Amino acid sequence: MTDDLAGAIAAIPLVHRVVLLDETGSTNDDARRLAQEGAPDGTVVLARSQRAGRGRLGRFWHSPGGTGLYLSILLRPEEPLDRVGRYALVAAVAAVETCRAAGAMGARIKWPNDILVAEGKLAGILAELRSGGPAAELVLGFGVNLRTPDGGFPEEIATRATSLAAVSGADVGRAGTAVALVRAIDLWVGRLRAGAWDEVRSAFVSYAPGVTGSAVTLHGGRRGVTCGLDVSGALRVDTGDGVHLVHGGESVAAWGS
Repeated sequence: MTDDLAGAIAAIPLVHRVVLLDETGSTNDDARRLAQEGAPDGTVVLARSQRAGRGRLGRFWHSPGGTGLYLSILLRPEEPLDRVGRYALVAAVAAVETCRAAGAMGARIKWPNDILVAEGKLAGILAELRSGGPAAELVLGFGVNLRTPDGGFPEEIATRATSLAAVSGADVGRAGTAVALVRAIDLWVGRLRAGAWDEVRSAFVSYAPGVTGSAVTLHGGRRGVTCGLDVSGALRVDTGDGVHLVHGGESVAAWGS
């Protein structure tokens, strides 16, 4: 089964190396280490469980074996650094389409990196960029809740987490979901690299209704209204005295109706 999964992922055009692990600290950390060792663009790291999975701002990501998909992919973008933020949008589009195909038809994107259905969180994405060397190293990490753990999610996230199996009412396989996700990444990275930024932006906006016309509060207390995406991939917020750009590593403090 392991060889079949590795072969199916390796057959996807974007992929040039596959690393399958039973347990690890963090697939993002593994991908970053491999990048420093010279791993190629399209290196995929997939683990059954993580001891130290994390989300944005270092938050812990619950990663037990048998209940989730924990996958990271190393990319080496050749675009100017002020355009690399677009890849985080590609990652979100790929993740939400994978969740919808698995039965979560109402899945949507919440800026900057959450995949939700109703108010439950299905998946999260962590993009980590390292630049300054001969080429940029971008790691896109995905955590997808495939099924609810025995006994439920930990108390601190129980009220806001859900799973694909809970939403769809069907068993959701780890291998099939992993292949579907990497295929979606391949599709959207290919479109971005072919110059179809407008297509990527339109897809993201269609899955993330909050990025246009929503009242938000920015860090520091300023209020504004979202007005789409900047050419760099940042969220545009009209604060009345100008447009403020919220980049992928940032979030709005609160969403209005």
